[in-house]
Amino acid sequence: MPTDHPLPPDEERRLYLEGIRLFNHREFFDAHEAWEEIWTYAAGQRQRFYQGLIQCAVALEHYRRSNPRGVVSLHRTYPPKFAGLPDLFMGLHIPDFLSRMEHVLAPVLQLKTLPEKGAIQIDPARLFTIALQHDPFAE
Repeated sequence: MPTDHPLPPDEERRLYLEGIRLFNHREFFDAHEAWEEIWTYAAGQRQRFYQGLIQCAVALEHYRRSNPRGVVSLHRTYPPKFAGLPDLFMGLHIPDFLSRMEHVLAPVLQLKTLPEKGAIQIDPARLFTIALQHDPFAE
């Protein structure tokens, strides 16, 4: 639940970059936790952006835990969070990020019938890392 008190920029930077580091090490649940700490303080576009990142990380965690329904459910919820944001936001090229997410999740999203939990396995070769175009806190 968002608050009315802003997060100090140095703390937001630390948590944002920590979430990216965790995501890049395939620690999706922990990345979600780091970004959620920021989300509780964020507002407006930043709040939606962080919520979108959180939901992407959770979608990948559901995939890692072999939960196809969780993957599909989160896939429905995260794209609207990025709608209306500039292509380059918080140093992240959003269209590229979303395209990479689609590629990772495609094996589940393309299934005509969702299998039971435990019947899918994430392909590590499809996973990607986040590389920021610039440090958004240096501006």
